[in-house]
Amino acid sequence: MKIFRQNQTDEIVAALCAGSVVALPTETVYGLATKYDNAAAIDKLAKIKNRTTSSGKIFTLMLPDVDKINDFALENALSRRLAKQYFPGELTFVLPKNPKFRNPYFDQFDTIGIRIPAHDWLLGLLKIAGPLIVTSANQRGAKPAITSDEVQQTMPDIDTLITGKAGGHQPSTVAQISGSQIKILRHGELEIK
Repeated sequence: MKIFRQNQTDEIVAALCAGSVVALPTETVYGLATKYDNAAAIDKLAKIKNRTTSSGKIFTLMLPDVDKINDFALENALSRRLAKQYFPGELTFVLPKNPKFRNPYFDQFDTIGIRIPAHDWLLGLLKIAGPLIVTSANQRGAKPAITSDEVQQTMPDIDTLITGKAGGHQPSTVAQISGSQIKILRHGELEIK
């Protein structure tokens, strides 16, 4: 396992581009990240998380800003209003996938989870590295890690670890938006009003 500090951006981006699964801090919990367009890295992440496409859980795509959402998902008036109100933030939108977006992982699904984190360092990384698939750093059923030490102890199969501490909040609220309807799939600290 390679270990980097947050100020080693070039090395972190190089690790992501080389197909590494990278553990990194977010404003909620520690996450496991890969490049969104690297099929081998996504497969490795799925094995680490013991997740199959039939599990019903889809990895989230993190973006640097709201202007990129339409490249990956179909927005509507409600999702645009909520994005303006809550992004960046501790919220994941589940939206219909944009049919023009082709991707070896996401092509298996009709929907896509989109998140824009309220974490300055991670937003900076996303602007340099591009969109990342990110999921919580934990084994199935276990509590997500908050510190890099916890990740190192509980997830030895990851390739790269960024030292630090996550914000310590609950995992993000997950809201599915379909037409004018909002369905909360997971409650986090953020409440949609």
